[in-house]
Amino acid sequence: MKMTATMAMGLASILFLFAIIIGVMLAFARFGKDRNPPPVLVWWHGAFAILGFLILLFGAAFVGLPATANTGVVLLALAALGGLIMHFKYDRKRALIPVPMVWVHGVIALIGFLMILYAMLNIADTTQI
Repeated sequence: MKMTATMAMGLASILFLFAIIIGVMLAFARFGKDRNPPPVLVWWHGAFAILGFLILLFGAAFVGLPATANTGVVLLALAALGGLIMHFKYDRKRALIPVPMVWVHGVIALIGFLMILYAMLNIADTTQI
């Protein structure tokens, strides 16, 4: 079976949905509390997001994604950078993650995800398997 752009974006979207669900749990665990979220949730969130991102990179490099999806990949890369900063600058040093940083990370990631989803649902990929 040959990988198509729709398949790459669809699989990545499923993985990102899991990352989003866990990300919302992480955000609520941080908001209004004087502690960071549990590390196990942080690792699962990162694992799902990284897998989805790698599939999108593969799709962009070897299959070809629509321009909207490529823009979404760039936004997801920026969100990932923010996630790495939150983890290494704050969480690993046992410092509280700033709430505005959590919001910016989440909003950028969500916009990137929605661009991927939009591109996937509007692509003219009608090939048969």
